[in-house]
Amino acid sequence: MPEVPAPARRPARSRLLAGGRVVTPAGLLSPGWIRLASSVIEAVGSGPPPRPSPELPVTDLRGSWVLPGFVDMHVHGGGGASFTEGSDEDARRAAAFHRGHGTTTIVASLVTAPLAELEARAAMLAGLAADGVLAGLHLEGPFLSAARCGAQDTRYVLAPDVAAFERLRAASAGRLRVITLAPELPGATALITAAARAGVTAAVGHTDATAEVASAAVDAGAAHATHLFNGMRPLHHREPGAAGALLDRDEVTCEVIADGVHLHDTTIRLVARAVGPARLVLITDAMAAAGMPDGDYRLGSMRVNVSGGVARLADRTGSAAPIAGSTATMDRVVRRAVAAGLPVAEVAAAASTNPARVLGLGDRVGALRPGLEADLVVCDDDFRLTAVMAGGQWLAQAPASAGSAVQLGLRTDPVSFPVDELTSHTTVRSPACQAVWFG
Repeated sequence: MPEVPAPARRPARSRLLAGGRVVTPAGLLSPGWIRLASSVIEAVGSGPPPRPSPELPVTDLRGSWVLPGFVDMHVHGGGGASFTEGSDEDARRAAAFHRGHGTTTIVASLVTAPLAELEARAAMLAGLAADGVLAGLHLEGPFLSAARCGAQDTRYVLAPDVAAFERLRAASAGRLRVITLAPELPGATALITAAARAGVTAAVGHTDATAEVASAAVDAGAAHATHLFNGMRPLHHREPGAAGALLDRDEVTCEVIADGVHLHDTTIRLVARAVGPARLVLITDAMAAAGMPDGDYRLGSMRVNVSGGVARLADRTGSAAPIAGSTATMDRVVRRAVAAGLPVAEVAAAASTNPARVLGLGDRVGALRPGLEADLVVCDDDFRLTAVMAGGQWLAQAPASAGSAVQLGLRTDPVSFPVDELTSHTTVRSPACQAVWFG
């Protein structure tokens, strides 16, 4: 897997976060504490934190849930901006929007388009990855099944071609992380092999493959399922299709869109039980309309209408119109998964740890453990986002849907040590330690 550059982030003061319900790979620490050294997690523990030096600021989390920052490996845009069309600045806005909703690591997904256009967009997004705005790229097309294309533009669907893949990989300048393809198409096996050799995850998706063909693709090196069930032949008890085959293979990680639209909550629970805690990956598949009012948008070359928060292709009406991505954010997906009955630790793994591992970033992000980036989210009892930290810095803006931003005031306790006290009704400013709390 090509190396991903460390995000360009401002250095942060060392600090201590205490009194939270901290979800770690080793289990829940309640109460738990996290000690940060600049932008990195230095230590994690349970119970009262070790007494810090008087100069070390301490944030009292007051029983809030603390999860690792979300890693969304399948997202097309949000906040009215897109990775699939528009300018460099539009892509930055889309990334910033999702960061405000807890996605501290984001992979930009492109959809089917003319090859030259995909090359140009891949090159532009690779520049943003080099700047630390993105963690890489995902090509969802053009090597897809026309029969299961969903909201993809069938005019530009291509048969898998290694030469075309190499052109796109070259344009991505080493930032291509994932490529989705239909394994039943001629040339797919050769492309899967080429992707695996190049360190690019080959994902099965937008496919009409039978179970046997999908399993053969895994044998060839495919290791991931793109939004399981969506854009696939339906699972049948006599022909389980790609979905059944991918669920059945222990080496395959499986994406699900837990937004209440793409999959029923029962399906989410069934998949979670089938794949276990290490293979489930939560994604948004969000497009530009995420966080925006109902109306007309675009997903690549396709016109999309959003009604009641559901995005569908605009050239067809009613429930027959294909779903065109989602309007979800990762905080909403996480909340839905928890409400559906998935254990919190498994949700944290599916939203952070597992996608980080798939992307080859597990040694940098995706968990609350020493040595990793200080990326985390803080949630209330209902798993509504209240704060986001990226690289040891509290973000300076609240998510658009979270209400007003409130300052975290630094209070100096003369009896013990400095404490940042979470508050929803006061504003205290101190140059020594400022952060923003979303409440």
